[in-house]
Amino acid sequence: MPENMKKSLSAVFDHISKCMAPIIPIVLAGGIFKMVVLLLTAAHILTGTTEVILSAIATTPFYFLPVMVAYSAAKHFATDPMLAIVSVCVLLFPDFAALMESGDKVTFAGIPVVPATYAYSVIPIILLIFCMSHIVRFFKRVIKESLQPYLLAACTIFTTALLGILVIEPAVSLISNMLADALNIMQDKAPMLAWGIFAGLTIFLVSTGMHWIFMTLAITQIGLTGVDYGIMVALFISNMGLAGCDLGVFIKSKDKEMKSMAFSAMITALIPGIAEPSIFGICLKEKTPAIANILGCMVAGVVQGAITVHAFIYTFPSIPSILMFYSDEEPGNLIKAIVVAAVSFIACAVLTMAFYRDKAESGEKKTA
Repeated sequence: MPENMKKSLSAVFDHISKCMAPIIPIVLAGGIFKMVVLLLTAAHILTGTTEVILSAIATTPFYFLPVMVAYSAAKHFATDPMLAIVSVCVLLFPDFAALMESGDKVTFAGIPVVPATYAYSVIPIILLIFCMSHIVRFFKRVIKESLQPYLLAACTIFTTALLGILVIEPAVSLISNMLADALNIMQDKAPMLAWGIFAGLTIFLVSTGMHWIFMTLAITQIGLTGVDYGIMVALFISNMGLAGCDLGVFIKSKDKEMKSMAFSAMITALIPGIAEPSIFGICLKEKTPAIANILGCMVAGVVQGAITVHAFIYTFPSIPSILMFYSDEEPGNLIKAIVVAAVSFIACAVLTMAFYRDKAESGEKKTA
């Protein structure tokens, strides 16, 4: 891959990551609320309007995700957050949303409007606000400074909203739907191969920031259909696999500092579901655990494809968030998720212990 293309892709993933970082705690809060509602409903504690109100609290962070993304992206791209929020709220306006969902032919001044669902959107909003930052600069150049208080906001909102409705959201939705359809086809045609490869590659997706593309797709799919067909499962496999690699290094290493780092990274991967310490502090640093992670996660991914596991709630994949895989309609799904997690953890731990050579031990052998 040419160097310029690598830099461009790296910049894209960096922008997505920085725009999403401030929002993730809010989305995670929504996931926690959903798990609480799920537990209380299953225990027959929640009923009637109380359940409706709590469900509304849990769903709001996802439904209005585009508004939060608009604000975060505007801050990141150094443009006006209020203009960004209003421009995106146009896409969520109830009458407009109803028009998009009506199935009727929609046009604007004779231009066909492609029906699209704007709630739960992420990537289209980031791209739209990036474009808006340039639109604002353009209008600041062409509108006299004395007229900007009256015309700048109007021109920016009008142009940005139409750009989102006519171009960006339909185009990105088409690409996202194609990617989702491709994943679904792989799930149908060659699930073991598809999820084996995807799970094996997650260490590289996370380390380069490319996982944000798939995470945002999973968020959108859960928001629209209530089900993610494997992305969050593969990321759960990855986190459990990383923890297994950490355990393998902890057992095999004779270096106290390395053992301490490996144990801390393992707890961080298992409990809060944060993968970076394991990836950068253990796997990529020591090399052989990375190989073990790829192979172990591939094995678990093959099992995932064989038994089919779904996710129903978005949250960071970890042991405390295991209920993201529970559903009344698929009662066995949670057990399947535990199985693939155990396969990943054990396979990665065993392979790491087989491949890993302690540096201190290697040095002693060379000296001898």
